[in-house]
Amino acid sequence: MRDILKKSIAAAALICSCLCGVSHAATSRTAQDRRAAEEKREFASFIDGFMAGMQKEQRIPGMVVAVVRNGETLYLKGYGDGAGGGPADPERTVYRVGRISEIMTAAAALQLAVRGRISLDEDVNGYLRRWALPGKPQEPVTIRHLLTHTGGFDGKEYEICAPTSADERAFASRLPKLMPARYDAPGRAYSSSGMGYALAGSVVERYSRQSFASAIHRYIFEPLGMNNSSFAPSDALMSSLAEGHAADGSSVPYAWRADLPAMGMVSTASDMARFMLAQLDEGALGRNRILPATYANSMLRRHFSPHPRIEGTGLAYFEKNVLGVRTLQQFGHIPGYSSFLMLAPDRKFGLFFAANADGLKIHDDLSKAVARRFWVVSGDRAGGSDSSGAQALAIPNDLEGWYRHNTISRHTAEKARFLLGPQARVERSGEHLLLTDGKGAARTTERWAPTDEPGLFRQIDENDALGDSYLFFGRGASGAVETMTVRSVLMTYDRLSKADAYPYQVAQIGVFILTAVISALGLFLGHTINRSRLPWEKGLRSATELWTLSVLFCFIQIAFAAALLIAASAVGHRFATFVPYQVKALFIIPIFAAILLGWSWFRFLANLFNHDHHKAEKLLLFLVMSSETAYMLFLAHWRLLGFMF
Repeated sequence: MRDILKKSIAAAALICSCLCGVSHAATSRTAQDRRAAEEKREFASFIDGFMAGMQKEQRIPGMVVAVVRNGETLYLKGYGDGAGGGPADPERTVYRVGRISEIMTAAAALQLAVRGRISLDEDVNGYLRRWALPGKPQEPVTIRHLLTHTGGFDGKEYEICAPTSADERAFASRLPKLMPARYDAPGRAYSSSGMGYALAGSVVERYSRQSFASAIHRYIFEPLGMNNSSFAPSDALMSSLAEGHAADGSSVPYAWRADLPAMGMVSTASDMARFMLAQLDEGALGRNRILPATYANSMLRRHFSPHPRIEGTGLAYFEKNVLGVRTLQQFGHIPGYSSFLMLAPDRKFGLFFAANADGLKIHDDLSKAVARRFWVVSGDRAGGSDSSGAQALAIPNDLEGWYRHNTISRHTAEKARFLLGPQARVERSGEHLLLTDGKGAARTTERWAPTDEPGLFRQIDENDALGDSYLFFGRGASGAVETMTVRSVLMTYDRLSKADAYPYQVAQIGVFILTAVISALGLFLGHTINRSRLPWEKGLRSATELWTLSVLFCFIQIAFAAALLIAASAVGHRFATFVPYQVKALFIIPIFAAILLGWSWFRFLANLFNHDHHKAEKLLLFLVMSSETAYMLFLAHWRLLGFMF
């Protein structure tokens, strides 16, 4: 009996212990749930106030926000107007997301690599049919180069849009005609190229054996349940598209893209939240997986940077340090829409923003506000030389000069868009470098101190302390400075020759204007001198014919420049779809001027030993015609001589 009593007491004690444990665990879970709920409310209150203030300040018609953290959606909300006059709905309102489309293209290429159908590091020409990229065989462009924007392609803005939806979906067949020229060997510098991504998309299309839009739907959208995302939106999905607006509030018509894999995606905030959750969980969302963990993580690691201190690029993402936290970002500006995506892998945090307003630049303010409010960030600065040590280091003499952002066209008439455009100037100031960038009110000047690493400089802030930003000068095989990268690969500049530098451009145009004035005066004075003499009178006469030819040359060139400016104003954004034949016909004018200049030189040489013309006048005519010849070379340099489209 005693044993039975002891066993009963022990059993009761065990049951009480278990019940207490269960009660404690339940209490602990309840406390955690309360903290999580409180955290969500706190975040919602903060982000809601921030976005509402931003919407009012910048007069944004409508926008949506999605935030994920630790495997769950933390915040999802719409603001303002959505589609068809209704409210912006993060679940249903569709937005164009611009360059965020590249992330899906990169993920699809990796899926093909997992299946062994393509390799990221083989010559892309091996995957093309009936055409090939030009260039040296020993410098092949690979898929990895395309996905990291290091293929060495020119920039392209003209004829980047497709005339119809059918042309957009048939982008691969139009690539041989639209693909920009290569300006540099691959893998040497970052230069954003939507057509490079279009080329990668054509490989995805061919080796998935289906259309590009179908491949993305099958490989990414369907497994992740992204039911309102597409590269070929149906009529039903288009009915949910928020109408795009320009900066002045006017409506922007929908434009199809020739670089569909880089810019053609539409999506909702809810769908993008699902993608961010998968990307942060090594390619998996619940039981569904779009990529093996190794490949999913490879999208977020650094694949290229000219120097370890410079923020580099992943696959379709670029790095951005936000108050000491490494993030991967992409923003998707496209006419009528703005979007932004940021992942912080170490924090298991993701943020997506989209609006139907053009050119919004709130990503820096938004990311920093989130970091300050919810991330524990370090106040320590990045490592490097201290201020006193850096100032004692020598600065090479060949760093000074003019630099221009490298995402430009160099081989077509589109290059003329950058004539008198913004350039950066590097100058020595004692033991520092001064970097002046921008134009007008946006012009800024920064000071940089050398470090103990060749070509690497560190910014000096307003308090004369070393900041966390770095500047790097890249040199070519010959040892000459070729590039300058400021903080991030996104800000990569080319070192400019004298012919491209801003002072030379201004001087050349000024000399031409002076030449036109001298020619007009020469014609007027020559006509006056010759009119006062009868044909049979002896004495010096003016070379009126040559002055007439010179005035006609200058008039033609001025008319050509004026016609281009008028065309640029009249056609405007339509250049993105096509260059009208009327505009192309204008390029006959400088060709005619070149023929006229050739005839002028022939007549000048024929009259070189004509004693009726004064030697001083001959010398002045020689200088005028030399100036006109230099101007023709100037036009050729800017791809305005001939039909370079």
